[in-house]
Amino acid sequence: MAERSRSSKRCAVAVNPQFRGSRGGVGVDRISGLGNDLLGHILSFVPALEAVRSSALSRRWRRAWTHTPDLKISDELHQDRFLDFARAVLAQYGEAPDIPSLNVGIGCRSNLGPATAAWLRDAMPRVVGSICVEMDRYSLEQLVLPSSLQAKAMALNLSSNFYHKPLLIFPEHPEPAAFSRLTELSLSNVKLQMYGFGEFLSSCFPQLRKLHLRSVYNMTGEQGLWPLILHMDMLEELKVDDVYQLTLLQVVAAKLRLLTVVHCFRSLAALTTDTLVKISAPRLEVISWSGRFPKQLNFLTDVRCVRRLSGLLVYWPSISRIDFSLPDVVHFLETCSGADRLDVCVDIPDGFKPSMVAREDFMERIPCLPNIRTLSLTIITILRLLCCPIGPSVFSFLRRCPNLTLLHIDLSTLHQFTRQDRHNLVFPDDDADTEAAKPCQGREYDPRKAHKEQLQLGSLRKIRISGFVGTDPEMDLADLLFGVGATLPALERISISSFAQLSGRVDRIALKMKARFPLTGGRWEITRWEEIIWTKNNDGRRDKHSTDASLQRSSNVV
Repeated sequence: MAERSRSSKRCAVAVNPQFRGSRGGVGVDRISGLGNDLLGHILSFVPALEAVRSSALSRRWRRAWTHTPDLKISDELHQDRFLDFARAVLAQYGEAPDIPSLNVGIGCRSNLGPATAAWLRDAMPRVVGSICVEMDRYSLEQLVLPSSLQAKAMALNLSSNFYHKPLLIFPEHPEPAAFSRLTELSLSNVKLQMYGFGEFLSSCFPQLRKLHLRSVYNMTGEQGLWPLILHMDMLEELKVDDVYQLTLLQVVAAKLRLLTVVHCFRSLAALTTDTLVKISAPRLEVISWSGRFPKQLNFLTDVRCVRRLSGLLVYWPSISRIDFSLPDVVHFLETCSGADRLDVCVDIPDGFKPSMVAREDFMERIPCLPNIRTLSLTIITILRLLCCPIGPSVFSFLRRCPNLTLLHIDLSTLHQFTRQDRHNLVFPDDDADTEAAKPCQGREYDPRKAHKEQLQLGSLRKIRISGFVGTDPEMDLADLLFGVGATLPALERISISSFAQLSGRVDRIALKMKARFPLTGGRWEITRWEEIIWTKNNDGRRDKHSTDASLQRSSNVV
């Protein structure tokens, strides 16, 4: 029976036209005819276990997996025998001792013992490309790095538990060229026990161009506080994220272009300590700063080369419990006044009432920013809990940036169910006959009366609004930007995008925009990407017929 079955299969192959070649014979296995490098590239897209299993296909595929440039080893498919499999793969990988890239992912607690740490230490020196180690849910107790590396990039994320970080141990007396090839280093969720960590990086990693430290804890300092002092001639990008126990960040880097500081200097012990940041970077172009500022922020070189400021968070209005952040923001903007791009998150407290606007205008303390050409505002609030318009906060920034050419406003967070959940969105009911209730604005404050005559942006060319649904607060914001009374002689384009879940409402939002804002000199239309745009006519005259036809076609589709 077995012989008959094999015979019938051979006959099927011979008779079935899809197995025939161009001349009527049995087709050629063209994939097996590819070179080793190309086969290895194909197998690099699958886990190592699946790549090794390809050896059973034929003699040609027996060792094809050993040519993969990116070796992915994970315990997802073989939790009980991960370490045995990893050792076997490493022992059989290629004839040469070098591994192009190694990507290790471990999520099972039973695979995170000392034996796994020892295997990692033995495997790392063989990698000549990139090393990536990711611990999911659990973590090692400690990881001892080898005495030398020949890899060019290394990323270690050794824990997903905020309260338990494994101890990362560097060699005490490495050779001068032990880590000289490394150009990118990323350490996340690790614990150190090392004096002079910054000095060690500066001396042992001379070619480092990118350095990322995230949630790194050093146990050597008093009360957990420690300084980070870096002197790196080749460093171009530095990101320090959630290293909240820093007391000093001192950076001397002649080639540094990007500096990112996120949620540092925020431990309770740091609040009573003189925290300091000293930056010497004559080529610095981008500064992204989120969270608390140090008590002293000093740029030792001229920062007029800085072109972009991002990550800033301001509260509107500046109420007493969070007023401490505003002086730091003011000082930061004054120091980097030469920047031409500004990205800001504006946090409007839930339950905020219009009477709070009437009492104070905190933006009067923000300096005028005449060099800003591109402004990006992200409004952070929950629309269903909001009791005031959002236009005044936007207007406050526009008034401080008189020479804007590009404006982007992100309203996506308005429709989140909570501030922490970005995926759970809440939208108003789609009822064409019923308008949403207007927010309580109060008699003492009316944005249309207070600010419409003052908004004059003669150089503004493009306005982009994302996360737009068409609620009354959003329409009031649009009225402030380009409604009757707004002076925008250079305006060329308005683009408005919504959410993918509301693709069926885009046509009605477009008709609503056209009816309320019949801007002369251009036309409204809907693109094939479900984006509502207004573009200025080349001849400067409004093409009413084409506008009506475009919107009518969109309405007919629905």
